[in-house]
Amino acid sequence: MPTNASTRSMDINSILEAGRKLEGSGAVSQAIELFREWLKANANIELSFLIWYEFGRLLQKEGNYPKAESSFRAALEQKPQFVEAMLALGKSLESQGKLDQAIAVWQSAIPSEDLQIDLLNNIARLMDQTHRPEDAELALMRSLKLNNKQDAVVTTLLQQRQKLCRWPVISSEIIADIEFQKEHIGPLMSLALTDDPTENLGSVNRFLKSKQLDQISPSSVKRGQFYKGHTKIRIGFLSADFRLHATSIFFAPLIEGLDRTKFEIYLLDITTASDSVFDMRKRLISVADKHVPLQDINDATAIKRIQEMEIDVLVDLAGLTAGARPGIVAARAAPLQIAYIGFLASCGMPSVDYIVTTKDLFPKKKQSGFTEEPLYLGGTYLVVDPDTELQPGVTRAQFNLPETGTIYCALLNSYKITPEMFGAWMNILRAVPDSVLWLVDENPTTRKNLESYATAHGIDAGRLHFSQRVHPAQYRSQLALADLFLDTSPYGNGATARDAVIANLPILTKPGRTIMSRLSAHVMRSLGLKELIVDDIASYESKAIELGNDKSLIKKIKTKMLAARATSPLFDKEKFIDDFGSAISLAVDTTKRQQSSSKKSS
Repeated sequence: MPTNASTRSMDINSILEAGRKLEGSGAVSQAIELFREWLKANANIELSFLIWYEFGRLLQKEGNYPKAESSFRAALEQKPQFVEAMLALGKSLESQGKLDQAIAVWQSAIPSEDLQIDLLNNIARLMDQTHRPEDAELALMRSLKLNNKQDAVVTTLLQQRQKLCRWPVISSEIIADIEFQKEHIGPLMSLALTDDPTENLGSVNRFLKSKQLDQISPSSVKRGQFYKGHTKIRIGFLSADFRLHATSIFFAPLIEGLDRTKFEIYLLDITTASDSVFDMRKRLISVADKHVPLQDINDATAIKRIQEMEIDVLVDLAGLTAGARPGIVAARAAPLQIAYIGFLASCGMPSVDYIVTTKDLFPKKKQSGFTEEPLYLGGTYLVVDPDTELQPGVTRAQFNLPETGTIYCALLNSYKITPEMFGAWMNILRAVPDSVLWLVDENPTTRKNLESYATAHGIDAGRLHFSQRVHPAQYRSQLALADLFLDTSPYGNGATARDAVIANLPILTKPGRTIMSRLSAHVMRSLGLKELIVDDIASYESKAIELGNDKSLIKKIKTKMLAARATSPLFDKEKFIDDFGSAISLAVDTTKRQQSSSKKSS
């Protein structure tokens, strides 16, 4: 055993190691004396609470509970939240018969309810980001057991249930009042549950209020207060998805082709999501006139940065989707602000002046459920690159699909599926022998739920075929194997519709009253395939059954669809880019005229 002087001069790691060696050899008393001697000289140095704890633990092991109590209390004086010391102190108090004191110590060791809630909510958030919705749902349910009046938690839990196809989504299974649940349907989920734009806007307004975005102080920039001396319109595209994402797939041809004699293109980058494929991000940054990273600064600083860049027109590609920074837009970072592609509904913010759309998507100039004015494109809402190729050699056998029979395809996000839509799909399978439904294998719970619902509808669960998510290029090649794509409603498909067109896969669709529910119909109409656009769910079923039972009809439609590429505006990239540029210029000119007229009248 070391001398007293050498013991007192030992560092924390050395004294811990020496004491544990003595304990391991059975020399507990010597270990106690070693720690006692060290503490005489080092009782209050940094990390000495570790030695006080070890000293107390050995004293307790030897049955010296009063001195163990004192040692644990000394440790806790230095580190009040030292949970192991709190547990051990309770044991020493219990051993002395001080039961009330032991209870009090242990109760103080239990995290506060607020802390437990925060921990569970953070766990749920990260579980969702790492694509584990079942675990996220469990954490959120535990959080609601502690406090069932948490607005954001109820909203997120409902979203998780929608992803898991746990129907009904709004349910007494959730430890929150049914009306409270209805009041806290999030903006995206609202688009999946109703095609009423007014109800969608109500969800948006509640979300904005919950984030206090309805009370945000406006910036110094006013609407129409454009910067002087610009010879070109400076457009700032704000996005959380400058990566391999549906938004950027739509967006890339646009910024590559916009006329640089008229426009300057700035990327206002709030992308934080990881991306294992960097080609798209590099592509976007390389063609922009300036890349402006905003990820690591707060909204106020980001607004200042945008204004320093003298952005004339901010085009918001994020809206209220994941990763969005609506606080930047709500405060008005630019003289003119326009919404496009990211969130296909009203953002509910008066600071957003226009929403880019087409007349079939937004038929009325003044439409209920929107705070924005429509900014119409002359042709299509989006464009398909005619040069996109499919991967060769992809076969049905690779995906365990039958070589014969009709393959109905719904390779889409599970949160878009509703009980009504799934019921229609089951009716279609029942009426078309040897048909199968091809779905995305999102996770085990979603798959199990859908198989269970199929069985409840009297359909063999084996007629549901599931495939894992793959790279977009592989996905498009998968789509080419199917006979008919079954669109969802009211939350339709945009990027998926584009991919289906590339794969020459017809889309059967039932548009509603929202832009999101009308997008697939817009795509089919652009190809001259109005026969695939139906008015109600009964017509949807009958058309799918008719086509499934006579595949020669599908073959004719595919031939017509392929031929339409030569004339459809959907494949006219140059016209689309010109239309978009003209729309931006028109919005700027109109705003300038309005401001000039306003000044004259005042």
